[in-house]
Amino acid sequence: MKTVKKMAAIVLVGAMALSIAACKKSAKVSADDFKKTCEEAGLTVEEGEEDGLKASISAKNEDGSLEINFMQAESTDDAKDGFEYFTSSVDTLEAMGAEVDKSSTKIEASVGDQMYMYAVRSGDTIITVSAAGADQISTAKDVVKKLGI
Repeated sequence: MKTVKKMAAIVLVGAMALSIAACKKSAKVSADDFKKTCEEAGLTVEEGEEDGLKASISAKNEDGSLEINFMQAESTDDAKDGFEYFTSSVDTLEAMGAEVDKSSTKIEASVGDQMYMYAVRSGDTIITVSAAGADQISTAKDVVKKLGI
């Protein structure tokens, strides 16, 4: 009986450790780090103003086939709502055959080397990435990696 209790305790502790690891939040990226990383990748960075956002920064390549956006909402709840809206658009891609990996704070979708979408939410900030074409997808994934998201 003691062995069974020990085994149950070990399994329970292991399950708790895995659930904590699964809830790991994405690293928060500052606006300055976002701009610097995108500029280093050769993208044109523009700051804008949008209602409901504290900060709005867009980074694009020349032909618009790669776009990365940084949005800082007024509150975490507003960011959650915006992220859920973005999630609904990815559901359409999934229905069309895209490979989709999503959680409550991160979404990644791709169609081979033709299309790539990525979005992450950390607190009040959302970063979205969209790329078309193998070269742009490679650049997009490099930026995501350098941002640590």
